[in-house]
Amino acid sequence: MIDPANEAPAGLTRRSLLTAGLGLVLQGLTGPAGAAGPAERGSPAAPPSVYLLRGFAGVFSTGIDEIDGALRASGVASHIGSHLGWRSVADTILQRHAAGSDGPVVLIGHSLGANAAISVAELLERERVDVRYLATFAATAPDPLPGNIDRAVNFYFSQGGWGLPLVPGPRFRGRLENRDFAGYRDVGHFNIDKQPALQTEVVKDTLRILRRG
Repeated sequence: MIDPANEAPAGLTRRSLLTAGLGLVLQGLTGPAGAAGPAERGSPAAPPSVYLLRGFAGVFSTGIDEIDGALRASGVASHIGSHLGWRSVADTILQRHAAGSDGPVVLIGHSLGANAAISVAELLERERVDVRYLATFAATAPDPLPGNIDRAVNFYFSQGGWGLPLVPGPRFRGRLENRDFAGYRDVGHFNIDKQPALQTEVVKDTLRILRRG
């Protein structure tokens, strides 16, 4: 459960809490430090496509940057950019897929970046490329989910928070989880992506997916 007040104990920052939490997650996934754990042995031959998209102006989605940093710290070559560049993201994934050099696809976005992540998935569906995991924070005007998404998790507000639930499109057969944060004190559109527990959850889910390949 997230801390509704979004406060850390004295001397601790949100980033340090996220790092500490991820240390436990990574230990569980990979075993003791320095050991070749199951995550290493089960890694896909081709590198994954993990893309994170910021929202408006790139200044309100610093939680997305923290997730990107945590993924990189765990050895994942993730990529981060603006919602305006979603077509370039889709083109890059398709080019890598056509060349046979693309592993599992993971898309993560906040606000307009959440909308854009779904747009990327829609374009990939036309080329029969699957998205293994989609994580969205406070999507503002999301399209219905296309049929190529295996699992989608969405953090939204049913009231007072400016973020909509995701809905399945006609071809969607994956797993969809909408998590409502309406009523959580001091948690809203501009900081839902900055909640350490949610950041850790998204990173953990991503690492598990990449472990399975």
